[in-house]
Amino acid sequence: MAARAVMPRILIGGIGNPLMADDGAGPALVAALRARPLPASVRVEDGGSDATRLAGIWRGEDEVWLVDAVIAGAPAGTVHRCGHDEVLAVAQRHATAHALSLPESLRWLAVAYPEMATVRYRLWGIEAARVALEEGLSPAVARAVAALADELPEALAARLDGNSAKRENT
Repeated sequence: MAARAVMPRILIGGIGNPLMADDGAGPALVAALRARPLPASVRVEDGGSDATRLAGIWRGEDEVWLVDAVIAGAPAGTVHRCGHDEVLAVAQRHATAHALSLPESLRWLAVAYPEMATVRYRLWGIEAARVALEEGLSPAVARAVAALADELPEALAARLDGNSAKRENT
C-alpha cells in the first residue's frame, strides 16, 4: 500500500494581556496572523493571559506554537526561539500556585488533561521592554511582532511540506 502524507495539525496561541503594554505581544501576533492566509491544518487563537486556558482552545492539534512576552535580560524585541524540551525545562519563577509560569502550566496541562500529554510545544518569546498597566507595544516589540508575522507562515510552510509530514500507510 502507498504511504500517504498526514499533515500535522498546529495551533498557534498568543499568550498575554494587551492591557499590560508589551505583555500584549502574543495577542498582537494573533491579530496579525488572522489577517493572512494560513494552511487549513493551522488554527490561530488568543490564549489569554493564563496558559492553562490552552486546554479550552485546544482541539486535538499535534503541535502548539506559542508566542508570549518574556523577560530574560536580552534587548527589547529579541525573539527567543525554544523547542519542546527547552520550553518545558525552563525553571519555574513564581511564588504561588495562583500564578503558574508558562512551562509549569504546560506540565500541569499534561497531567490534568492526559490527552494533551503528547502535544509538542514551540515558543517564540519576545523580550519585553515594559510590562505595566498601559495599552500598546513598545516600538521594539511591535517590530518583533511584525517580523514574526512574516516568519511564522514560513516556518509553517517548512513544517508542513512533504518532507516534514508524518507518514501513514493507507
